[in-house]
Amino acid sequence: MRVFFFLFAVFVCTVSQAKTNEHIINICFERWWPYSFFDQHKQAQGIEVEIIKAALIDSDYKLVFHELPYRRCLAGVANNTFDFTLHVDKADGFATLNMSFTTWQLSLAVTRGRFASPDDFYQLAAPRVMISEDYNYPEQVINSLKAINAAIVERSFYEQIHEDGKIFFSVLNNNRVDAVLVDKVWALEVIKHHQLAVTFLPSPFHAEPQLMGYKSSNQTLADYVGAKLHRVTPEQIQTIKTQYLGN
Repeated sequence: MRVFFFLFAVFVCTVSQAKTNEHIINICFERWWPYSFFDQHKQAQGIEVEIIKAALIDSDYKLVFHELPYRRCLAGVANNTFDFTLHVDKADGFATLNMSFTTWQLSLAVTRGRFASPDDFYQLAAPRVMISEDYNYPEQVINSLKAINAAIVERSFYEQIHEDGKIFFSVLNNNRVDAVLVDKVWALEVIKHHQLAVTFLPSPFHAEPQLMGYKSSNQTLADYVGAKLHRVTPEQIQTIKTQYLGN
């Protein structure tokens, strides 16, 4: 009889575990330090990743993170491979959760010492500005580029490891372009890490809150995750940010 109850208990535990494993939330993101990346141990890390983990720590769902190029994340949500993709905005055409933990802080990066003052850059007849061809930029960004008569240079870029950031800024060498439009928080880390002779024009170019995107057909799960995220306290969020950015 004891053997029977032991086997029955094992069976119940196994079924329960299998049932739990069926409840998976698949989240895709592009590598974007300090918000989302895989470390050397293949563990998902970053400010937004840790906030999501904290929100769902007591959930029956298992979180599975996937790192892919930005457009493949969008395609994965569109074809139901992933439940969510991080770092989207209204330009991407998905439904979004109504909270943001990251902001795309776009600034113009230039070679240090090339321009004596910011006015020297803006006095260029048609400054060559490199942007990524992989992203859907908000309309305000495109209009701001048009306002300075920018000659836009598009380039595909996917950072798989930290070292790739150095290659990205090499386009500023020999004045091949006059500026690159980049996220300032990410770029500051790359510039510091590689000791690059790169700086920023003082005025921020554009700031766009980034959100979790999903298909409208996935609304029930989105409501569940959204409710969980709302319970993460400001103190928890600040602790996580300090972990990656310091004080």
